[in-house]
Formats: sequence, structure tokens, C-alpha cells
Amino acid sequence: METVVCIPMSLEGQQEFIRQVISVTDGTYLFAGLILMSVEDKVSIKCEIHPPDPNMAEAFEIGGQGTVSTDEIAAIAAHRSVLYLIWDQPGLTELHRLHAFIKVCLKCGGLGVKFENSGVAHSYHSWEAMNFHENTLELMQAHVMLTGDEHYYYSTGMHVFGLPDTAVPVTIDNRQAGYLLTEFNHYQIFESPEFKEGHTFSTSADAPYFRLREKTDWINAGLECFENPYGRFLLEPV
Repeated sequence: METVVCIPMSLEGQQEFIRQVISVTDGTYLFAGLILMSVEDKVSIKCEIHPPDPNMAEAFEIGGQGTVSTDEIAAIAAHRSVLYLIWDQPGLTELHRLHAFIKVCLKCGGLGVKFENSGVAHSYHSWEAMNFHENTLELMQAHVMLTGDEHYYYSTGMHVFGLPDTAVPVTIDNRQAGYLLTEFNHYQIFESPEFKEGHTFSTSADAPYFRLREKTDWINAGLECFENPYGRFLLEPV
């Protein structure tokens, strides 16, 4: 499973990026071919640079869910190239390594960050303002999208943590559903429970209980990047 990060750039192309990486990082990072590498840590990531995308501003406006300002959208619309980071190591520990590469790319002319596995998008400034080491909820929400259709409220993007996504029926109040999905996914990531088919979950001792059903990711089945190979939990009211 690959995590794909989209970063619109103010730089025109590959040669400019090569020079910028060397200059900004004092040679601690190098870009060669399709690889961006940390010289000190001996860690590398696949890195591709493509021409500008005319749909980029709209994607950030949608994925930012109101957090990307008009001025930031305008700057993204004027991007001169698109950089994609492709990371094939899911899990919480590996995610922090990915974030180090994202930080370098932003310093080298990146205008924002969008995760192709969920659609969640961030402006340069909102991403830089996040403190993932202290705010675990913010870390999860930076990667995972909550949305819904006529049948379910559901999450997308938990596969970057190496975990299943979650869904609840729309018969549940939408605010309760959002809170339930957030609490359940947060618990999955940071408490590492061994959930099984038929187990129950509740957000507190006096809150309603939900029974877990283990399923494939039927909601995003066949959708490139979005489909979760680890499956999806359906939480049904007890």
C-alpha cells in the first residue's frame, strides 16, 4: 500500500528542485532521478515531478474543508509544477519519517500538502502550524477524511496508519456519528486494541454501544488510492 502526497510547487521543474534541495538543506538531502534521500538517516522516498494541474486549486478548496484561505488558493492555482511523494511503509512510526520529507519539500517551494489516500488538503501555513508530537488527534485528522453518503457516515485514509477505516449507518445523528468515528479511529491508532468481529465499542461508560463487523472496504472499492486494503469496521448500534 502506497501513501501518495501531492505538493504543488512554486518551482518550475526538476532542475530547479535539485538546486533548491541542495541549497536549503545544506546537502543533508539529495534528489537524484526519482529518489529524494536523507543523507544522514540513509532513508529515501520515491519523488516525481509533473507539470501544473489545472484542477489543483479546486482540489485544495474541497480537501481543505474551509481551512485554506482565498489568498492561499490563489497561490496554489499559480503553481508551476506538482511534486508527488510516494511512500510504501504504512504505520505511525513510518509516518513521522514521511513528514520529514514533506517538510523539506515545503521549504523548497511547496505551497501546500494534499494526501491522495483521503483527499485531505492543507495550506503551507496550516501544515507548518501543526504539532503532531503533542496533539495526536490533530495527527489523525491531518490524514483522515470524514464524509458520508445516503447509507453511511465513514472515514477514508486510515490505511496510511496500517489500519482499517470505519463506517456507521446514517440512522445515527451526524454529529454523534462524527464523534464516534473520530474516537474509534483515534483509539485504533494510539491504543492498538485487538478488535475482533462481534466486539462492542462505546465512547464512554454511559454512551450507546456499537457492535463491530469486519468487512472489506466496500465503500471505496475500486477507487485508486482511496480503497483501504486493511478493510473497514462497520459499527452497528447494539
